[in-house]
Parts: sequence; structure tokens; C-alpha cells
Amino acid sequence: ELKRLNDARTSKQNAALHKYFIFIATELNELGLEFQYFGVTGKQLSMRYNERIVKDYFWRPIQKTLFDIDSTTKINTKQMNEIIDIITKFFADKGVVISFPSLES
Repeated sequence: ELKRLNDARTSKQNAALHKYFIFIATELNELGLEFQYFGVTGKQLSMRYNERIVKDYFWRPIQKTLFDIDSTTKINTKQMNEIIDIITKFFADKGVVISFPSLES
């Protein structure tokens, strides 16, 4: 019995997604922005952006809101593209160009 995989992501697409998180973090850091986190002590912590912060505080909330899916491993290519479009537009509206990774980049 054959089943359609619903546009499941490839391992290369998954690697590109994580590279995209790094691209975003790098751009934010180069702009001199810092991530503001309120720790368990209630005090504000400032830190440089990294891949994990981008994934957990940019990507995942959009994914959860649009598709009610917690894990990035559970989204398909179409869903991934929708989220990328939202993030790309957000940054473009602020004059920042962030492209999704390709073989050339």
C-alpha cells in the first residue's frame, strides 16, 4: 500500500531551515539588536541572538498559531513556505533582506 507523504520535508530542506535560523540570528546581531529575556528571577537578561532563540521565539509561535503544531519536524513543505513568507515580509518591511538558504548561499 502506497501513502502520500503530504509534501514531507527532505533532510536537505531541514538543514536549510536550520541554516535560515542562523541567517536570521546573524542579521539581528549585525544590526546590534539583542534578545531580551525575563528569567525566572524576574530580571531582564540581554543576550545575542542564536539559532535556538530564532527557532523558539520567532518560528515556533507562528507555526503553532497557523497550524497548531509544536514540533518543526511535523510540518510539511507547504507549511514551511507559509511561515518563511511571513518572516521574510516582517523583515522586509523593516528594510532587512533575509533569504532562505540555497545551494549557492
